[in-house]
Amino acid sequence: MTYELIEWVYAVKAGGEAGAAFLGSQGDIWDAQKDMLADTSGAVFALIVYALFGRAPKA
Repeated sequence: MTYELIEWVYAVKAGGEAGAAFLGSQGDIWDAQKDMLADTSGAVFALIVYALFGRAPKA
């Protein structure tokens, strides 16, 4: 997620055509935000699965 934030900040700071060209190279101006959503959703899902099934049985 850190890389996506750096990518997003770079594109905003570059601004205008340079920022659009940087993100446009991936074909989607919302790429960084979608990737961060996917990262966060996956982490939350993994935590839920671990909470439900990952604990060792008590002795």
